[in-house]
Amino acid sequence: MTATVEKALLIAGIGMVGIFVFMALFYLLILALDRFLPFHEETPAEELSEDSITDEEE
Repeated sequence: MTATVEKALLIAGIGMVGIFVFMALFYLLILALDRFLPFHEETPAEELSEDSITDEEE
């Protein structure tokens, strides 16, 4: 192989490793955010008012 092809393969390999490292770090960041800031589903105000109306009727 020529020196140019070897350098091109080296640059391509470094680029691919860099992409996988970035994707792994991004995935770990998403997991950390999900752990520290979990999603809590909130009930809309309409449902809350309907529940109180049915409780009062009973």
